[in-house]
Amino acid sequence: MLVLGLAAAAPARAEIVLSPLRQVITASAPVATYRISNPSKRIIDGRLSWIDLTDTETGYVAASPAAREKTSAAPYLAVEPASFRLKPGQSAIITVRLRRAPPGEGEWRSHLLVETDAARTALHEAGGSLQVDIGLGVSTPVILRAGRGVAEAKIGDTQLIRSADGLIEVETHISPTGDFSPFGGVEAYFTPEGGKRSLMRKVENVAAYVDTARRRVVVPLGVKALPKGLLELRYVGRAEFEGRVFAARSFEIAAPDRR
Repeated sequence: MLVLGLAAAAPARAEIVLSPLRQVITASAPVATYRISNPSKRIIDGRLSWIDLTDTETGYVAASPAAREKTSAAPYLAVEPASFRLKPGQSAIITVRLRRAPPGEGEWRSHLLVETDAARTALHEAGGSLQVDIGLGVSTPVILRAGRGVAEAKIGDTQLIRSADGLIEVETHISPTGDFSPFGGVEAYFTPEGGKRSLMRKVENVAAYVDTARRRVVVPLGVKALPKGLLELRYVGRAEFEGRVFAARSFEIAAPDRR
């Protein structure tokens, strides 16, 4: 679920809610749906279109013309309706359909962009107030797959780092190694010497798209020190890959230096 919103100085809040987070289209599942809801107190007018984004280690950037020609799913998909109007409390279903089969086997991806018209919002400052018009927008990936490819991944460079408040975090990298992009969560387990294994933290919604070499993931462990033991990272599938362990690595943690 994605929440698209603006928190104003006034009690009212303008937003829409879009779910699910991502969709996968195939020849055997050629139709996908999104639900857009309006929990705000105003009428929302919106429109839908496609954008193409290239994945990087830390996020998205606008796709180059060459990348768009190679990886865009938009030419093979249709979305309807192209626009919507929602009264307060209303919702609408957006349908994405396979319009024509892509050439050959592989994976393509475009992002469904939802934009709403600007809303006049009051912003209050010391000594006065002003009115601004703010438009809202959010995008969500639609993945098109063809053929019998597989999704694979590995866990790469990993290190312990500290956050600004001194707590330990695990920085790791997930690299796609198959034909299709894996999707899942990174789970951190710890087994103290002589103790029992337990889940410390996990980070969800980790996609390792095939158009990037690796995805950086930081897992906050929420502690200032780890005792001697074994730290294990697992990249576990979600959605269509539910429960599948794509990759796992273990790291020995030495006893803390108490000097």
